[in-house]
Amino acid sequence: MNRAWKSALTACLTLSLCGCWDVKNIQYFNFVNLIGIDYVEGKYKIYAQINELASMAKQEGSGNTPNPIVVGKGEGESIGMAMYDLQKESQMRTDWTQNKAFIFSDRMLARGVFDIHDELMRTRDQRYTPWVFATNEDLAKVLSTKPITGTSSVNTMYYQPNLLFKQMQSSFEPVNYQRFIRSAREPFETALIDHIKLSENWDKDGKPISLPIVNGLVALKNGKSMARFNREEASGVKWLKERTVRGLLPLKDDRGAFVGTAGLKNNKVKKTAAYKDGKRIVRVYVSLDASLREQGTPLGLQPMIELIRKNIQGEIMQTYEVGKKRSVDIYSLNEVWYRKGLAVNDDIPGLELHVKINLLGTNMFELRE
Repeated sequence: MNRAWKSALTACLTLSLCGCWDVKNIQYFNFVNLIGIDYVEGKYKIYAQINELASMAKQEGSGNTPNPIVVGKGEGESIGMAMYDLQKESQMRTDWTQNKAFIFSDRMLARGVFDIHDELMRTRDQRYTPWVFATNEDLAKVLSTKPITGTSSVNTMYYQPNLLFKQMQSSFEPVNYQRFIRSAREPFETALIDHIKLSENWDKDGKPISLPIVNGLVALKNGKSMARFNREEASGVKWLKERTVRGLLPLKDDRGAFVGTAGLKNNKVKKTAAYKDGKRIVRVYVSLDASLREQGTPLGLQPMIELIRKNIQGEIMQTYEVGKKRSVDIYSLNEVWYRKGLAVNDDIPGLELHVKINLLGTNMFELRE
């Protein structure tokens, strides 16, 4: 009898567990893939790029018919109210979990990202993994960017900037939201994120197309932007990052004439806090492996090593001086002092730079004196 009761109880429990009671049909969702945030005249504006699921997947025999990109808009006194305003006209439930990038306007970053961070991350819908960009372009146009080829908007820079970063010789390193918030919270660290603009240098079917391009960096402290640097001004940043996989260096002589190009990799960087003439400084030791890619002027081994060293040092110091003029500690030198538990103020320490170049094999020829 007990066995019969146990069997009946087990059957009832099993029946109660069966069935897809929480099933959701994804065709009834609007999936947000990119988010743009602006601040205009006392109100937050949010832009959301929404793509059809078919356009996100690889399909065989589907042709090259481009899928439309939909950009939703909302505004409100807070970022939460702006999101709510956007959802009112979405027709179906909006899903924010598939967001791949945050694109902040310069106005939003000048106000400060921490004004929206808490509300933005309060729900489980948002992740810390999306990439982060800044721009002064119209966010509706930025989010409407279409790929060069194919039908999927995934084939744009916003989704996988790390791939372009590697091919572009580590010009600028993309930053995800987690690293961005972490560095923005550090008291003496300068957060750096990519700044993008729309370019029309490429044509498609004889007509110019708008494509995003990284045109510089934005420096932030405590979540607020301090200054923007173009590509040339920020060229020294990559040489002081050990994450730089490879960098391309144009070589110029003392008169500014182009001599060739060198590829550099295996950055090794050491920073130490010190005093010099009674002033705070940071001694930076940089070691890099170099290889020649182009050589327009015949030079011996030692002159070539010295030329590479001078050009590396010139780029690093130029970026430092530009940052200092704009009151930006672009290399986070104060953080070196802070991590050592030493006294720190808002003054930017001096930079004493030591560069060592190890010139590797030169392919089909040798450098001779």
